[in-house]
Amino acid sequence: MKDKLKLYLVTDRSLLCGRTLSQIITAAADGGVTMVQLREKDITTSEFIALAQCVKECLKPLNIPLIINDRVDVALAVDADGVHIGQSDMPYNIARKLLGRNKIIGLSVENIDDLLAANDLDVDYVGISPVFATTTKTDTAAPFGINGLKEAVRLSTHPTVAIGGMNRDTARDVMQTGCDGIAVVSAISAADDPTEAASELKTIVMSNARESWAQSAWQKSANIYRSILSHRFIKELADGSLDNSKFAGYIGQDEIYLRNYYAQMFMLADMMTSSNDKELFKSFAMSGMEGEKAMHDLLINKFNINTDVAASPVTRDYNNLICEGIATNNIAIALAAVLPCMWIYNQVGLHILKTADLNNNPYHEWITEYGNETFTQGVNQVLDMIDEAAINADAETKSLMTQYFLKAALYEYAFWDYGYYADTKSYDYTNSLTEWI
Repeated sequence: MKDKLKLYLVTDRSLLCGRTLSQIITAAADGGVTMVQLREKDITTSEFIALAQCVKECLKPLNIPLIINDRVDVALAVDADGVHIGQSDMPYNIARKLLGRNKIIGLSVENIDDLLAANDLDVDYVGISPVFATTTKTDTAAPFGINGLKEAVRLSTHPTVAIGGMNRDTARDVMQTGCDGIAVVSAISAADDPTEAASELKTIVMSNARESWAQSAWQKSANIYRSILSHRFIKELADGSLDNSKFAGYIGQDEIYLRNYYAQMFMLADMMTSSNDKELFKSFAMSGMEGEKAMHDLLINKFNINTDVAASPVTRDYNNLICEGIATNNIAIALAAVLPCMWIYNQVGLHILKTADLNNNPYHEWITEYGNETFTQGVNQVLDMIDEAAINADAETKSLMTQYFLKAALYEYAFWDYGYYADTKSYDYTNSLTEWI
């Protein structure tokens, strides 16, 4: 699927400039277009079917998939390769039931909430839309921009295609976010020479395509993250019903973990080669010592929590794993080992903020600490850093990065699991990733 998304032509007959749609599509295919979406809003169903049949006949010899925009009935009528639906179109589960398992279904996502919801669906790809404002489609949400696109790509468990404002001036930066392709309208259809325009765009796409290691790691950890969000500790923390004793036990263990975390951040700072990166990790350590510690002290006093406790096996083993990653003296591996603590906490904090009633939640201080904008920006800086480090890493290093990341992510789950169940169950599942990946 990813290869089919590289240069995705979306049709617009208002841009043909006297040429036929078949001429434009054939010329674009000669230039390297990899998939075509037929989009029509103002014609009858019978006209749409006739046009779709014509386009299908044009594309079939070229082995280029035909995707129908919105209209599942038209896709069924002409046996198209699939459909692309938006947030306000036919619900995905109904479209899949009608089309079957073998057809392509793409889904537009207009914000991060849409994207996270799409992660729970088995769509074939997501269209991140719009990246930039565009005149060819005006009924759209606020643009993602490059930073928003980068975040969406990393969090998606599906292949991604960028939609909105794609042209030769934007394609380079867009592809460097790690997305799998671009969806183009006017940059090809309105071009004097669609073949040349498509060829130029294909060259930009292919020469700037880059894998986001962070996205790959997040995809592999999707089951772990879903298990975290569905855990009773997180659900009850969000609605404020979590038993105080369970929260107190969690804070006691987190006090131990954080003391090690601060030291680990300073060790990472020493490993960094640039002054900016050194300062970033020093700031993580200092903000943790100030912000998180202040939050902990407030909660310790609020709930009269006893922090004179021994480290649980989960806390001990998790800290040992991170120290082991840092001890490799490989920056990429060390970053991978500490990343889940930052990234997952941030995503959990953001998730809870969307649903929690902070005014009546006894744990609101904890919730706001991990979902705030400053913490989010810091996490995104680390994600940029680790993606950059992964570009030049060899296969063995990438494999170890993924292993440490997934193991640490599983310990994140186990940490909350222990917070809820303490010593009443076994946590031997942390010894193997087999059932989680």
